[in-house]
Amino acid sequence: MQLARYEAEEVWFPFSANIFGWDREFHALMLNDRIRMDAYAAAIARVVRPGMTVLDLGTGTGILARWALEAGAATVYGIEVNQALLAEAERALRAAGHTGFQPVPGLSYDVLLPEPVDLVISEIIGNLGDNEDCLRILADARERFLKPGGLMLPQRLTTILVPVSSLQAHAQIAAGQCRVLNGHYELESLVAALGLSSRFNLYYDVIVPTSCQIACPRTVLQHDFLTSAAPSSYRYDMEFVALRDAPLTGFKGVFETMLCETIVLDIAGDDIAGGATSDSWKHSYMPLETPLETRAGDLIRLSFERLADPQQVGSETTARLSCRYSWHGDIERAGQVIATFSQAMS
Repeated sequence: MQLARYEAEEVWFPFSANIFGWDREFHALMLNDRIRMDAYAAAIARVVRPGMTVLDLGTGTGILARWALEAGAATVYGIEVNQALLAEAERALRAAGHTGFQPVPGLSYDVLLPEPVDLVISEIIGNLGDNEDCLRILADARERFLKPGGLMLPQRLTTILVPVSSLQAHAQIAAGQCRVLNGHYELESLVAALGLSSRFNLYYDVIVPTSCQIACPRTVLQHDFLTSAAPSSYRYDMEFVALRDAPLTGFKGVFETMLCETIVLDIAGDDIAGGATSDSWKHSYMPLETPLETRAGDLIRLSFERLADPQQVGSETTARLSCRYSWHGDIERAGQVIATFSQAMS
């Protein structure tokens, strides 16, 4: 499949906000993401040992399960909510001669496994880190599926935020312009489905170059999948010092994850031509509806919150899978607050 090319500061559909809507074209994008694929292939080959029992949570097309079986896993349970995709994964693995794959249809919260596993493998990380709900999903998997002394892959997750100035990306959102893979993805339909009052109350997939940053990045979330608790909501308050005069148009979010002790997957790269960017993740861009002028030395205060979802629609499980955020704060100059901002996915 010929993959769509992209440019710096080009606004793309926020795929992590629409995980149940992923189609085969998006799965193809993930399968052709060299940064993603190389890191996971190397980590699985390093961690899986012959005879292991493995869970691939969110198995999708079955590629992580296949690598685990090739590394010697005796059994790989593949949990996947998309039953048609799961059936395709099972057929492909059987055709490749792998008999140890056990398909498990459904949401991980709602299923039981016949035995505990030695290793939980997953790739349910969003470009903000936990915006595909990986913290709570994997905490539940750790408690219910993993043997004492078992392993998690990935092991740790870090989310990083930084104020940015991207008038180009801001203008695209204001105009409702958003690149998509095909007609299956439609921005205004997503905004309506989420009940948002503005397109600016949503994060987007955008490669935001380092040259757009107007302060030093700050670490927000640090999570150990084997030991950390997974709160349903949280708030991080942080301060940035503006390094130059520029309009603040929003915040860039990226993650890095330690898959195993020697392999780290980092999506912060911005060299598109050099292949240093992730095709499927890109960066997360959280815009401000009104750009705010900042000067070098200004203090930019940000409160970044994960919100408990106010929409209790459908089953309890569906509500647990929702991830909504707010980003609000102010700008202080010479001891005086000169501007405020507030965006929320609620």
